[in-house]
Amino acid sequence: MDESIIITFANQKGGVGKTTLCVTFANYLVKKGLPVIVIDCDSQESLAQRRESDLKRYPSGDTAIPYEVLPFSLNKEEALFGFIGNIRKTRCVAIFDSPGNLKQQGLVTLFANSDYIICPYHYDRTTIPSTATFIAFLQKLKNVMAGKMNARLILVPNRHDARVGRRSELMLWEETRETFSRYGLVTPKINSRADMERFCTLSDLDGQLEVTQAAFDTIFKEIFGHIEADTENV
Repeated sequence: MDESIIITFANQKGGVGKTTLCVTFANYLVKKGLPVIVIDCDSQESLAQRRESDLKRYPSGDTAIPYEVLPFSLNKEEALFGFIGNIRKTRCVAIFDSPGNLKQQGLVTLFANSDYIICPYHYDRTTIPSTATFIAFLQKLKNVMAGKMNARLILVPNRHDARVGRRSELMLWEETRETFSRYGLVTPKINSRADMERFCTLSDLDGQLEVTQAAFDTIFKEIFGHIEADTENV
């Protein structure tokens, strides 16, 4: 890895598993041997609080800290530019967990400076149009910025329940996948499993890698061009 990579998990629709996948992907990258930092941009600082509770539950003597979890407010534009500039000077994968409100100050700046935007979504009649609106927002932002925004979009169908779905719904989901793929890479589905209902900022929990492997391998290959990390050049 010759330079830092900035990845932002985002979607205006809540409840799609954005924060859980953010942490799970960070754990996946650490297992690949890559240096990672996670930045919690939510005003509630849920990730930073989770790290504190994880440290109490798993003392540092028992579990090594794999990456930093940093709370950061997007409200101060100049501070955000400086923060991103400092990240660019290091060689790491910086993963931002963004707020879901598209009116949040600083969010446009974050999107514009991201290398990849990962958008989890559900195959349901509420989330699909909301995600489509989010994609349209990103497309409009790219047009407005006239070539200055180069973030590639990756869409992750998450919490998929293969047990449900009438024929008409299955057709809609397939049409959605085809439509979304015109605007970015669509990964394999991540199935709904109890293992994915919880996460830990210190290590992968049992079963999560199995559930996310296909999707995360697809994302990793999109970013690095191969499946195995070149840790010698990190």
